[in-house]
Amino acid sequence: MKTNTYYIGLLTTVLLMAGQALQAQDSLKNQVPVKGINTKDYVEYAPTISADGKTMIFQSNKKDGVKYDLYESKLGDDGVWSEPVPLDKINNFGADNDLIGGPSLSFDGNFLLFFATYNSGFGREDIYYATREKDGWSEPINLGNTINSAGYEAFPSISADFKTLYFVKERNPDDIKNKTIRKAINFPYAIYESKRIGPNEWTTPKELSSTINLYSSKAPRIMADNKTLIFSAIRSEDKLDYDLFQSQRNILGEWKLPVNLSYVNTPASDQHSCISASGDIMYFVYDSKDIYTVEIPENLRQFVNNVVTGTITDQDTGKGVETEIIITDARTTQEVMRSKSSPADGKYALVLAAGRNYNVEFKAKGYSSFARSFELKNTKTYKEYNLDIQLFTSAKLTLTVSDIELFEALEAEVKVKKQGESGFLQELKTDKRNGRVELDLPLGSAYEVFINAPNFKGATFKLDLTGLIIYRQYEKDIELQPEKVRVFIDVADIKNNSKIRSKIIIRNKTRDEVIEVYGNEFVALRAGDRYEIESTSKDGYAFNSTTIDLTEGKAKETKVGMKLTKLEKDAKLTLKNINFETNSVQLSDESFVELQRVVKLMKENPGLRVEIAAHTDDVGSAAFNLGLSNRRAQSVVDYLIDNQISPDKFVAKGYGEEAPLVPNDSDENRAKNRRVELKIIDM
Repeated sequence: MKTNTYYIGLLTTVLLMAGQALQAQDSLKNQVPVKGINTKDYVEYAPTISADGKTMIFQSNKKDGVKYDLYESKLGDDGVWSEPVPLDKINNFGADNDLIGGPSLSFDGNFLLFFATYNSGFGREDIYYATREKDGWSEPINLGNTINSAGYEAFPSISADFKTLYFVKERNPDDIKNKTIRKAINFPYAIYESKRIGPNEWTTPKELSSTINLYSSKAPRIMADNKTLIFSAIRSEDKLDYDLFQSQRNILGEWKLPVNLSYVNTPASDQHSCISASGDIMYFVYDSKDIYTVEIPENLRQFVNNVVTGTITDQDTGKGVETEIIITDARTTQEVMRSKSSPADGKYALVLAAGRNYNVEFKAKGYSSFARSFELKNTKTYKEYNLDIQLFTSAKLTLTVSDIELFEALEAEVKVKKQGESGFLQELKTDKRNGRVELDLPLGSAYEVFINAPNFKGATFKLDLTGLIIYRQYEKDIELQPEKVRVFIDVADIKNNSKIRSKIIIRNKTRDEVIEVYGNEFVALRAGDRYEIESTSKDGYAFNSTTIDLTEGKAKETKVGMKLTKLEKDAKLTLKNINFETNSVQLSDESFVELQRVVKLMKENPGLRVEIAAHTDDVGSAAFNLGLSNRRAQSVVDYLIDNQISPDKFVAKGYGEEAPLVPNDSDENRAKNRRVELKIIDM
């Protein structure tokens, strides 16, 4: 007679089987075949997807129903995958009967792992990789004999930080203690891992613990969080075919007991999963022939990630730049991962786990750097960032050279050389209108820049373009100090040579500059310029003016003598630069400066009554010269009257050629004799 315990156990078994059947039916309802990928008569197998979920690579025998090749498809805005394109450089690399399968796309979309039976390998099946190029994927490259052996290595998966490789090796059937399972499995498998220690260097592969490799485990997929592993396995006698399981590393780095992904598993074989960084949709192979999707329940989703995608290009050429990308923890500065953009077009993708703040630096040899921070410490949901970056190979230095005292733009010579080297790389001149010149300096060197302008003290500065360069545009203002000549202005009485207290006004004829000093003192004037010097005194003296030319010679010190005439009856003052057109009484423009001095003198000394005397040389008849000089004297008086000086203050008189200062025996002497004088006739 059967006991109650027997019936209770039987009932429990029936209910459990019924529950599993209902669960399988529910999961079948949730599965959706991928649009644009699956075909009716052929197999689509082992999908892999990029971090942004927009690129899928898979294997299929759609070419002839026999040979498996790799294909790539893009997700359109309408949610439908594009017509798959064969990866010809990979598919045609070996023999016609080679098996190519198990593709695994890196999360940045630039690195593709797969296995193949090429004769060039180390064993029966080896793991290979290819990189994305401008016109597609490169030819396969063997991952090396550290990973590959004479046996079976297949179905690779690389972590998002490129630090860990997971793949499958065959397992010894005798290691499986369960006889039922051992008999049911033709070829048992185990999952291994290897750490990346160089560009193509790996540690000796290590089999994962029995927590993962219980009986037969294969098709590993490490998720974007680098902590969640999904794989296919046979783990019990209840189903002697593959189901999908999920495990996560704990804080000690140990794998937790795998969870059966009941939301996706069916009575058929379920394997070869992949999930984008968003972590909400799983792609997997149903019944070993087609690719399906299923929504992942909230409680079984991986850790929250954010994805940063973009393109890194040369700012000048627009071409893609292969760039090293370094991600560090913003708080600890510890390096989290390194990645690279594609050398073909500069595209990249980064997967950043939420719960931390990151600093991301983009570096390429010979190029500028770029840095960006991402604050994800309090992020709770998946988010995508687009970050397109333009790097540059040279800095643009806008140099502006000016006069430190007058702030005027200077035309200067600019020479550039690398620090520590002798030859000049560039020799340029600034624009004399604005004092500017733009230098284009390649990055990676420290430079010395030399600036020189005639009659100015030179300047130099250094610009270090090594290390971290973020900004391209630089501006530098250089103010040059003019070279000076010490000039002593000696002001004395014209008769007795006694010193006179006087005011000096110095006007620069080369540039816009006016200086006011006192006589009998030194003043620093610019080398290379011409000056007009005017001396006046309130101690009863007339004005005097002269010029000094500092455009020639290298003297550091010189002297200017100025003799002043005392304001007294019969005193004579020769007016300078009073000029007329030939045989004309029309005053030239240059005459007005001196005549304005006369206006000022007359206004400051209202008791003065003067004679304006005009003289000529001996060219022409005496009668003509006398008449001409009279008219010229009157022309000067008319100008003074027009400037508000009373007519009764003047007497205009022409002397013709009667009173020369010097003999009329040369052009120079004749020029001295053609003059206008002011004679005091009453105080």
